[in-house]
Amino acid sequence: MKRMSVFWGCTIPARFPFIEKSTRLVLDDMGAEIVEVEGYTCCPEGTLVKAVDEDAFYVTAARNLALAETAGLPILTPCNGCYSTFKSTEADLTNDWRRRGRVNELLGEAGLALGEGPEVRHFAEWMFDEVGPAALAKRVQRPFWGMRLGVHYGCHLLRPSPAVRWDSSTNPTKLEELVRALGATVVDYETKMDCCGGALDRVGERDGALDFCRRKLADLAAHEVDALVVVCPSCFQQFDLNQASIQRQAKGQGIPVFYYAELVALAMGRQPEELGLGMHRVGVEGFLEKWEGRSQDRQEIARDFNVAELQKCSECRACEEDCPVAKVQADFSPTQIIGEILQGDLDGLLDRGDLWRCIECYTCYEKCHSRLGMAEVFRTLKELALRKDKVPAQVLSAYETFLSTGALGEPRESQRKKLGLEPLAPRGHEALTRILDRRRAEEKGDAA
Repeated sequence: MKRMSVFWGCTIPARFPFIEKSTRLVLDDMGAEIVEVEGYTCCPEGTLVKAVDEDAFYVTAARNLALAETAGLPILTPCNGCYSTFKSTEADLTNDWRRRGRVNELLGEAGLALGEGPEVRHFAEWMFDEVGPAALAKRVQRPFWGMRLGVHYGCHLLRPSPAVRWDSSTNPTKLEELVRALGATVVDYETKMDCCGGALDRVGERDGALDFCRRKLADLAAHEVDALVVVCPSCFQQFDLNQASIQRQAKGQGIPVFYYAELVALAMGRQPEELGLGMHRVGVEGFLEKWEGRSQDRQEIARDFNVAELQKCSECRACEEDCPVAKVQADFSPTQIIGEILQGDLDGLLDRGDLWRCIECYTCYEKCHSRLGMAEVFRTLKELALRKDKVPAQVLSAYETFLSTGALGEPRESQRKKLGLEPLAPRGHEALTRILDRRRAEEKGDAA
């Protein structure tokens, strides 16, 4: 599906041309060819049309589908509502041959007819199925590493089933995968699957729509997300425009909202000005500044750690309850320490000294399904602590004993004699000391 007709719907061209811009850029970057089809109208929207005139709803939707079918093109739409309208119309007209006949009779007056119908895909669906998260991740030039993003699917990307069947209607995961492919951390939250409530605005229930918005925003704020990702212009309108209205009343700091294509374009190197991000009603400047800062943090952390493995470990947490120390000392959390590394707070972590509670038992490594474990991460932390003179006195004392004697303790020959054990063979700590002294001298020379 590389050559396609894009059905923009009503809301994007009228209110959010910047969503159209980012979507066009992403499709172009992915090698898709957009063919403009003349004659499209509203899809139409269900709440305002189907409830009033069901026949008009089906005829209008079928006419749009017939135009694409006549052109021999599949339809791709970046709007959940248009997507659901087309998918449900095709399913309903397939199941109801009488309605289908009546619709085609009316379409015949315009020289059109709906056959099997064109293939219809949502932009997010196309990105997942045709591009794929793994291939997308390889294209990313500026990952959203360290940024905490919440996703909002929107009702009509997933429903009604079985007409719409891209992902689970109640427990979807594919949009999260697409966001993770951009390098971000996806934050789960209680109201993720709740309707945006924007339809209430269209029927004169603005207070109710704002209540929906407030509930979602409060949940997101409690989870400390950096932004909300949507794939529907109506949902964008609810959480950006209506959030701006709430902000004016409450004078609070808002949560930036991005249409998914905008994030893809940014991750692939496009500039905010090119995308028109300044047209958002809830400002995105703070998000962009933090993103730049986290990019610099990533470079710092990558000097000593495998950042991708750290992030995978932080999100998994499967072995956390297996840590022997964590079972005994409730204030010790290995995965929390991994999270602190990812946040770039190495100095605070080293000052606190919790890393020394890792006893290097390798339980985490043996139980890790990805064979990552955390023991080597803690070993690296200990090396960093040594470089910065933040090592417990007991560790330094033992190390000095090792350097001077080649061992961590002297044998008690009297006790060995009582047990009939022969004296130990001479230890070679002098030879070892010479080797280690040479190594330290070489390291100092390299550092100079």
